[in-house]
Amino acid sequence: MRYLLIDDLAERGWKSIIEKAIIKNVGNLDFSVTYDEALNKLNDKYDLIFLDVRLTEDDHKSTEIKNYSGFMLLNEIRKDFLNKNFSTPIILITASNKIWNIDSFRQYGIDEYYIKEHPNFIFNKEFSKQNLENLQKNFLILNEEGKKRKEIWELCTSIIIILENHQYFNTNSKDQNIKQRIIDKLKLGYAQLFSKQTKVEKNILLSNNDSLSFIIFWSILEEVSKAFTDSNMTWYYNRTNRSYEFLGNWIFKNGEKFIENLSEVECKINYVHNNKIQMISYESQYLTGKVNLSDQIYSLIYAYFLVNSNLRNRHLISFSSLNNFRNNIDYIHSSLDNIFSKKLIIQDSNDTYKMNVKILTFVTDILSNEI
Repeated sequence: MRYLLIDDLAERGWKSIIEKAIIKNVGNLDFSVTYDEALNKLNDKYDLIFLDVRLTEDDHKSTEIKNYSGFMLLNEIRKDFLNKNFSTPIILITASNKIWNIDSFRQYGIDEYYIKEHPNFIFNKEFSKQNLENLQKNFLILNEEGKKRKEIWELCTSIIIILENHQYFNTNSKDQNIKQRIIDKLKLGYAQLFSKQTKVEKNILLSNNDSLSFIIFWSILEEVSKAFTDSNMTWYYNRTNRSYEFLGNWIFKNGEKFIENLSEVECKINYVHNNKIQMISYESQYLTGKVNLSDQIYSLIYAYFLVNSNLRNRHLISFSSLNNFRNNIDYIHSSLDNIFSKKLIIQDSNDTYKMNVKILTFVTDILSNEI
């Protein structure tokens, strides 16, 4: 594990204190004592950052938080989702106990804080003990959370990079809008997954971050399906109604047909999850193009992995487990048995977090294996 201390007094005791009392044998502590040196260090990825509020004499003369070196560094780290240390937990270290200053830093992305003790500011022993114990506890918690944040961030950023270079997302304004919607959903899902919950939100209001973030990430498949579809052959824009309407044929961009219009009352379905061609002879979702998302994705997998059956089957199995998990989120799909006999909310578990990893990995695989 790699940690970074940004503090003008790092070599005057604080590096040694943090190494011996906080990090111990967990990892290595790097440090910087100036703003410019810190900026250079931040070109590397760290697992946790200790950030001082003030690094220069000018910082001590200023009353504007936005002018503090620590605040400017924090803003550099958090201003762009693609920044290398965007997901890195940050502990603020400050000699000030002004809560409004700390709150301002919280608004821009610090996770926890530690109040430095100084001979000029005498605290009692109980405060000193509790202050240190809080820092030690927060370090351990953030150390573990940081691993998850890094894993999800890396998956999200890899998808963004794929989108930026993918031919399906850069042809016209519709494609570019789909791309931006996916990027926005990646950020929303990340924010939901790692939003800091109070005990009231978690225990009384039953907020469930892992499940809610999974639903956001899952919904990305709506955009993926439309990006892989030849929109000009599948829908037309009705200027009178100001809406897109189904043309009767659903054609993917590789030329494979999902739905073939045979008449006003009959169509042929070429790809569904049981791998059978079906004839539909009555008014249904397939005739109107209002197909549920799971059928769209099953069909997309068949259409794009016709030759490589091993890869196709792997994607089908992966998607099936994701689809089953999504269907079992009770506030999305409630069954009669559940309504009569089960709780609505099951608290977060590591398995739910893993499903967030799995849905992002699935999206990455589909986007990566297309060409």
